[in-house]
Amino acid sequence: MSSNPIVLENVSHAFGRGELRKQVLFEIDAEIREGEIVLFTGPSGSGKTTLLTLVGALRSTQEGSLRVLGRELRGARAGALVQLRREIGYIFQSHNLIESLTAEENVLLGLRLKPGLTPGERQRRAAETLAAVGLADFRDRLPRNLSGGQRQRVAIARALAPRPRLVLADEPTASLDRTSGREVIEIVRGLARSEGVTVLLVTHDDRILDVADRILHLEDGRLSDSYAAVVASSAGNLMASLAHSNWQGQLAEQVERLPDERFNEMLEGFTAEARGFLEAVRLSQSEAHEALLDQVLDVFTRKIGEILDADRATLFLVDWAAGQLWSKYAETDGAEPLEIRIPLGEAIAGTVAATGRTMNVPDAYREPLFDPATDRQTGYRTRSILCVPILDAEGEVIAVAQVLNKQGGEAFDADDERQLTEFAEAMSAILESWRQMSRQKAPDPGTTVGSATRIWEASIEALLSEGR
Repeated sequence: MSSNPIVLENVSHAFGRGELRKQVLFEIDAEIREGEIVLFTGPSGSGKTTLLTLVGALRSTQEGSLRVLGRELRGARAGALVQLRREIGYIFQSHNLIESLTAEENVLLGLRLKPGLTPGERQRRAAETLAAVGLADFRDRLPRNLSGGQRQRVAIARALAPRPRLVLADEPTASLDRTSGREVIEIVRGLARSEGVTVLLVTHDDRILDVADRILHLEDGRLSDSYAAVVASSAGNLMASLAHSNWQGQLAEQVERLPDERFNEMLEGFTAEARGFLEAVRLSQSEAHEALLDQVLDVFTRKIGEILDADRATLFLVDWAAGQLWSKYAETDGAEPLEIRIPLGEAIAGTVAATGRTMNVPDAYREPLFDPATDRQTGYRTRSILCVPILDAEGEVIAVAQVLNKQGGEAFDADDERQLTEFAEAMSAILESWRQMSRQKAPDPGTTVGSATRIWEASIEALLSEGR
């Protein structure tokens, strides 16, 4: 049994009975990890708030299994649900402050539900939490004398002062302007991180998506973690938010652990989504999409090299206007990828790009087209080379995939050629998407964006979970 703080298995929910019955959630399966900040997005009426109230033990679980903080909620007694609510912090769109109480008194009211604290400890914790949300000088003010953003900060302080293990937030920025909304969500993120709290946040606000570790999308009561579904729901503002994402490394770790056969399936599924995503990308000129592709191309290139038992793998992008190839990713023994530029029609990779034909070279130094300049620069000794073109939908060469030095000293064989050709075909849609962005932005060919986005994790997570 999973030890994660939130586990939903086949959860369905409906309102009304008989002919008036309307199902709003359909067989929801999800797990939220400890300390994770997860956003639920989706249109109005998609079931986001219903799902949040089920997790918060504010509504009875009808079908399936819902475990929160180790407790099964379906069929739980009322007393057990009350006890669980005391371990959860709630933040709502309407701050729900008591107008006759000061900011400090509102926070103290929340602390009264926390057993084992003396009055002095409650007072001290209320003051500390109000200071943490920037309201140390406003603790004696009534809600009517605070701005909307300040009232929401009081609500956050009230939710977090008892130091809950789980925080549930329902549209906490919906009634706030851009600046106030951003301030509020940064406070939630900062306090959650410092306390290791799990946060489940329902939002329509695509300006705050970059705070999430993961984004799940609800549509007509059904859960999707497809990045294409999330992006298509709000392509413009979403991409601007993704540019500031700080998620890094998780994709690489997951792909490296993936068995070869599961990686093939994942790449196939991911490529299908990339094709569907191309149209959404055209709606937004965004460095975020280029950033996420930058990371994914690196990770996939490395994994392909491992599958082929190659010592090194390189992905070259073709710049026909400049008449050259440049390495998007090239493995080296150092910390940084090596930048390699090759004129079209020269050396092995340049010849493959110009001719569109695969080259399999068993002995590099016996091949007249081989250029040993990179070996001299790095001290590396190239033995065998397998190099295949990557074509777009119109048959134009847009990239070249190259692997070096088959493990064991052998040459790459026909099966290796087949596998690398299949990988090249699968990566074509991803590279076309990258090219679409580069044409919109007209970047310097040597410039890469060294960041990734959590939206990608949502897509990869679905594919990886099947192989765990």
